[in-house]
Amino acid sequence: MNRRNMLAITATLFTGLALAGKSAGAQQPADIEAVKAAHQSFYKALSARDAKAMEAVWANKAYVINIGPRSKTIAVGYADAVSQYWPKAFDALPKIAVTSTITQVQTDGKIAWVVGTETANLQTKSGESLKLDIIVTNIFEKEGDRWLMVSHHALPIPK
Repeated sequence: MNRRNMLAITATLFTGLALAGKSAGAQQPADIEAVKAAHQSFYKALSARDAKAMEAVWANKAYVINIGPRSKTIAVGYADAVSQYWPKAFDALPKIAVTSTITQVQTDGKIAWVVGTETANLQTKSGESLKLDIIVTNIFEKEGDRWLMVSHHALPIPK
C-alpha cells in the first residue's frame, strides 16, 4: 500500500470518528467497561500468541486495519490481510509479553477508541530480546452486544 492510500484510509477513519463524536450522547459506563474488556482480550490473545483467540477479537470486515509496531505496510481487510498477519507474527516471535496502559476510552455507543501505551517484551526466533515502548490506538465497533476491533495502530515511541 502506498503512502497516498495510507493517508486516505487514515483520513476516512478519523473523519468517521469525528462525525461519530459529534452525534454522540453521554457515554454509558457499561459500554466503557465492555470496550475495556474487549481491549484486554486483544492483549491476552497477543501475549498468549493465540491465533484463535485473536480471531474472536476482530470484526471480520473488509475495512479493518492493523499496523503493528514493526509493520512495514498496513494490513487492510480481515480475510485478506489481518487474519494472516497474526499467525505470521506469532511464528516470528516465539515469546510475546505485552502490557497495556489505557490513557483514554471514548465511545458513542457504536464506535469506541482506546488510546494508550504498550510495553512489549519480545523474543525473535534467533533469540534476540526486544523491548518496545509503544503508543497505541485501538478502535472497536459494536456488533450486536460485542465490541470487536476494527483498527490497531501501534507506533514505537522514539528513543
